[in-house]
Amino acid sequence: MLKQDIWLYLHFPLLPLETLLPQRPEELAQKPIAIINLQKNIQQVLCCNTQAAAWGIEPGLSISTALALCPELEVLPRQFEQEQQSLQQLALLAYSFSPVVILEGSELWLEISGCQQLFKGYDALLKNLQNRLKYQSISAVNGIGQNPLAAKLLCKSRFETQLPDQTEIQRRLRNTDINLLKTSRKQQQSFKQLGLNRVGDLLALPRSALSRRFDAELLTTIAQLNNEKLFTAPRFQPADSFRDLIQNPQGIFNKESLLFPMKTLLQRLCQYLMARQCHCREIEWRFEPLIGESQHMQIQLSGSQNNWSSLLMLSRLQLERLELPRSIEQIILCADQFIEAPMGMFNLDLFDDQKLAQQSCELIDSLNARLGIEALSQPILNQDYLPEQASTLAIPGQHSSAAYSERPGEKLKAPQPLWLLTDPAPVHLRNRQLYWRQPLSIISGPERLCGNWWQAEQQRDYYLACDSNGARYWLFRDTSSQRWFVHGLFS
Repeated sequence: MLKQDIWLYLHFPLLPLETLLPQRPEELAQKPIAIINLQKNIQQVLCCNTQAAAWGIEPGLSISTALALCPELEVLPRQFEQEQQSLQQLALLAYSFSPVVILEGSELWLEISGCQQLFKGYDALLKNLQNRLKYQSISAVNGIGQNPLAAKLLCKSRFETQLPDQTEIQRRLRNTDINLLKTSRKQQQSFKQLGLNRVGDLLALPRSALSRRFDAELLTTIAQLNNEKLFTAPRFQPADSFRDLIQNPQGIFNKESLLFPMKTLLQRLCQYLMARQCHCREIEWRFEPLIGESQHMQIQLSGSQNNWSSLLMLSRLQLERLELPRSIEQIILCADQFIEAPMGMFNLDLFDDQKLAQQSCELIDSLNARLGIEALSQPILNQDYLPEQASTLAIPGQHSSAAYSERPGEKLKAPQPLWLLTDPAPVHLRNRQLYWRQPLSIISGPERLCGNWWQAEQQRDYYLACDSNGARYWLFRDTSSQRWFVHGLFS
């Protein structure tokens, strides 16, 4: 016997409808709506909303019968591609509850055994999952079993938030209607002839008798129900990059109306980041019109980010500077630059340095979004000993900071001024007296600095000097030309 685990099966009976409702105007969403699907060359109702159900519309009705019952019924064709995108989002949601998720067709399973400590109990896990699905306006029912197939057979007509014990699960499985097993019509007739009404009746038969009467597929099903054979299906893994879209056939005509679908896409992105345990460094928006050229904008982040509200604020600021087409039919969000989430991201810092760094990044990102990425620059250190080449200006967040470490036993360098001249000014030597605007006297030095030894080596001897008023100057003498220059002034 294989180890008995706890599997959760999720079924979304109204997913074809709930996938399309966000794209409908609010006034139309309140009307009777039915999703139709082609079954054996007949258009049949797949699912409907509560307004349509009040007219007697139910799954399986032909479209002609449904329209006869409700002439005001709005009929929408099933959109398989959008439905699959919604299932991918639901699998990402499930991935944040369990590391083992199976998505096969339109069916979703989670192995939740061992996850109770993270959520402080199985009941809390189920309740949390139910609330997350409700927040996304997704109707779901579930089943709980010791293996994926048993969980599917035990799927109820409502979402169960309390985990039954193993004895109760076995009792429910034995009492399950045998017609729920996925078998051929011929085998269903054999069940009826043998008087088998419940799954427990089938499981009680000797295996030798089963092998003579039924095919290998049913024997495999029985072995899976008894935990004698694994349920073979590939595990779900989040994609390496994120791409999602929202369509609006009616068109979006102003920037304010774009914010709600952009918020939805950013929340999906953050759900993806949470599932992959990573942060993003850049996102890209694309706005596709019905007629005309599309527009796009990039949000480059100075630090890693996984907060949808901050990303929405930055997107809104940059959206103000973008010239959009008259009508937007499709909004696309892409992201493919990620870094691993820091291990200590939830730890408290005694001096709150993390909070200050986060506020600094938020300020830089806000200014970049409002003014443009080229509008800001920050000084950074270079690995060069020559003072004029030791620092430069760069776009914030697009450089790797140079780290310097003092070697053991190395003496501290002489003080250097913060204010350097753009070009070193020549110092004249008059009767062995240094003169720049007025006579200068050496206080300390020299300190030799060398640079560019691999090209044309430069050697300079730096000195600290002062004038008669006490003002301090930073001088150097070029060892090759023996000329003197003022390079900086002290305050």
